[in-house]
Amino acid sequence: MSTFTVDFNEFKQLLVPRFSGLISLILLLGVLSCTKKSENTVLSFNSLIAGGVGLGSATAYNVPSNATIVATMTSPVNPATANSNTILLQRAFDTLTVALTITVNGNTITMVPTTDLGSGINYTLTFTSIYGTDGTLMSFLWRSFTTSGNWGPPGLVAYWNFEGNTYDQQKNYTVTSVTDLNYAKSLRNSLGQCAAFNGTSTMIEVANADQLLNTTDFSLSFWVKANSQYQIDSLGNPKRQMVLGLGDYKGFEFEIASDYSSCKLLASYAVSDGTTVTEELSFAGDGKTQYNGGLPGWIYCENLTASGGVAGQMKDKWALVAITYKSSTKIGTLYINGVIMKQQDFNQWPAGDPARNITGMKYGGSAPQQENILAMGFFHSAGSEAYSGTSWGNYYSPYADHFKGWLDELRIFHSALTSVEVWQMFLISKPY
Repeated sequence: MSTFTVDFNEFKQLLVPRFSGLISLILLLGVLSCTKKSENTVLSFNSLIAGGVGLGSATAYNVPSNATIVATMTSPVNPATANSNTILLQRAFDTLTVALTITVNGNTITMVPTTDLGSGINYTLTFTSIYGTDGTLMSFLWRSFTTSGNWGPPGLVAYWNFEGNTYDQQKNYTVTSVTDLNYAKSLRNSLGQCAAFNGTSTMIEVANADQLLNTTDFSLSFWVKANSQYQIDSLGNPKRQMVLGLGDYKGFEFEIASDYSSCKLLASYAVSDGTTVTEELSFAGDGKTQYNGGLPGWIYCENLTASGGVAGQMKDKWALVAITYKSSTKIGTLYINGVIMKQQDFNQWPAGDPARNITGMKYGGSAPQQENILAMGFFHSAGSEAYSGTSWGNYYSPYADHFKGWLDELRIFHSALTSVEVWQMFLISKPY
């Protein structure tokens, strides 16, 4: 038997040249295949725009409060993966999720908030597990943006910041008359100036203000510092502080008692039969509810007797007052400095009382008794004839209950602010 031997070096010289080209081709195809796969495994943005403002960086500013958000992707999007579970818009200060109407058209995802975003509020927008129609994936991405303007929750319809002028910053209402108004340094440097009222004649009048009250849900907020410097009525007694009003009790008015023992909002409400009824949300800081000496419907009252009562909150010091009414619960709430002080529930009124059938807020005044003019510094306009025969209710009387002090950041909403929103409003603007 013969033996066949092959020299290994000769074999390598014969074999390697024949297969090296094939091996190189296989390796090249593998590289190309991996490169193509890696390019398509990640779905990403070509652009992300909110109301004309690009969200390309981590944080953006001056986004409109009614912004539509449009994301343009690198490839067509699987519509089933772009929904409220994978796309979230949340407020930063309370993580409230804003509902979005989401539509997909090819590479484009359009997101429309179902409510106004408010002003000066920070939001976080997150995308999780969005797939392309080709199976590519965007696992996670987030962007932060802040809406334009000074801080204010959604539903704002009028806003006066008194920065050397009396313009409604929302541009919805027109000031028709300004009498003896001055400006002073506000409670906080960032707030600039405030309006100063002399207690005898200063007043700002705003036309067509009945529409401020004609709404289901309502909120009123303002910073106020009442000056207790001696002011007397016709009998020589201290005067009440009528901070502002719209057609007196036929619209709404906010007043502080002459001895600073209480404050209250009188307001006109719509009843289901088409009429209006006036109800009073008063606060004396004594802790009384309907269960311990208060009136029916009083469901909460903060007890301030150990800390100086209402005077300890409002006499000669800045205080943030906020009052809300939520039609779905029929509950009205009064806050001072971000804290709930008083609540009333119209469902708790006696059977048969018209308040049980309140549906919202409604202006109930009629000329010449009441003019549909918002008055800052008094509880009705100078031309209203209601109480014109009294020394305290006639604007031109030297003993009238004019407001003396300072007013700033006056806001009116057609929404019921939440406790968290009111607290946040206090935190961002409170004195240093």
